[in-house]
Amino acid sequence: MYFFYILKKFSKNFLIIFFAVGFLYSVVDVMFSISKIPSSSNLFILYLFYMFVYSSLTLYPLAIIFAFLITLNQMIKFNELVSFYSLGFIPKKIFKPFFLSSLIFIFGMFVLESTKAAYSGEYAEAIKDAKKLSTSNLFLKYKNRVIYIKNLNPIFKTAYDMKVFVLKNSRVTKIYFAKEAKFINNQWFCKNADIMILSKNSWTKEHKKLYFLQNFKPKIISNLQKLKDISFYDAYLTVKYFKNIDKNTILSIVFFKIFTPLVILALMIYLFVKAPIHTRISNVPLFMLKSLSLSILLWGGMLLLFKFAKQGVLYYWTLVLPFLLLLIIDFIILRRNNEF
Repeated sequence: MYFFYILKKFSKNFLIIFFAVGFLYSVVDVMFSISKIPSSSNLFILYLFYMFVYSSLTLYPLAIIFAFLITLNQMIKFNELVSFYSLGFIPKKIFKPFFLSSLIFIFGMFVLESTKAAYSGEYAEAIKDAKKLSTSNLFLKYKNRVIYIKNLNPIFKTAYDMKVFVLKNSRVTKIYFAKEAKFINNQWFCKNADIMILSKNSWTKEHKKLYFLQNFKPKIISNLQKLKDISFYDAYLTVKYFKNIDKNTILSIVFFKIFTPLVILALMIYLFVKAPIHTRISNVPLFMLKSLSLSILLWGGMLLLFKFAKQGVLYYWTLVLPFLLLLIIDFIILRRNNEF
């Protein structure tokens, strides 16, 4: 019963803060961008929705730690925490609902980060800038193929003036020419493709329907030119199949999305161990103020490391260091507190 009691309080506070933070961020952004948003009411609502999804995916670690601190403050204020201890509950048992529910929230966000929701910020920018996310003059290496695309529209999954050079032992053996190609059933299709084939030092030409470049997803292609965000699944495909890309940038985005909430989890352990159990023996408001400040500072530090790593100033693995440092601190504190 105690588990669901704490879980209910924490979940309620988390959902309130989660939606409040996301909505506030979206409203503030709309206020500063209102002149750039099209006058269409449908596009306005769509822009607001995309910004809410983007802000939620970015700020949810703060919502978790804020909800944890508010719930902890309520339990201290109404003598619930000290009552649990007096009934024989060990700290690990009390902290368990916070930890498990936070893991569930984080896992849910990881699932969203593996879908098109990860690109919600780009979709919002496209509405504001009245663009269709089209990309031009792409030159990429994919497996044993070199691809040139004059114009790509990832929304409609259409590429124009596509040239694909098939390599074998560093020599060109085939060339595909596609005036217009569509991405269908996880591969590209052109109904009027020209194919040049090298055979015995001479070129032969064919004209036919062509299915080619499996898993060569339009959103990945478009995103590689100016990488702002990427989903977990697209990051996996990009690192696996593309050769001439900056993996540090992609992995910086992935590591920031993974380790920022994990850092918050490690911080929750530290704060719970250090939390006072009663208002009479310590200054609870001061503890909450310090905890909130530390949480924001730590989240901001992760964001700063991410910006440096994304620009290539730092390696992507530096985003793991705050998490490892907090784990070491948590381990030392827990060893000293045998009851935990």
